[in-house]
Amino acid sequence: MRQMYENEETKASEEEVMNHLCLKWSCSFSKMPIRYNLDYVLSVDKKAVAFCEVKTRNYEMEKINELGGYLMSLGKWMAAKNTYDATNLPFLLAVKTLDGIWYAKFTSFKPDDVMVMGRTDRGDWQDIEPCVVINCNRFKKI
Repeated sequence: MRQMYENEETKASEEEVMNHLCLKWSCSFSKMPIRYNLDYVLSVDKKAVAFCEVKTRNYEMEKINELGGYLMSLGKWMAAKNTYDATNLPFLLAVKTLDGIWYAKFTSFKPDDVMVMGRTDRGDWQDIEPCVVINCNRFKKI
């Protein structure tokens, strides 16, 4: 089984982002079981309204733009598409950077590009994988 990299610190950071988003959007959130491959479901009066993945980055959105866009694993992208196809509810990607909280909403899943990329600092061969490139102009700042 693959090592889990999510820890209490990342969970707390994700929850901080979700509290901020749900306060702004007048909804609530629930952490989803790992089998769904997405972080959260958003709801209003217990009715699901969207699904959300939350990421934190230790640089500004402009740096992500300079690198060519936001990278999301193809596996995560496929999970988002499959969830959308099954529910017809939008997928939100929320990214907390040093300069704010950003989100992109998806109801169409044609990627801007696909690259083979990933981390090399952990020595985990599974960190190199196909990634969807999401242009930064898709993101809105909260």
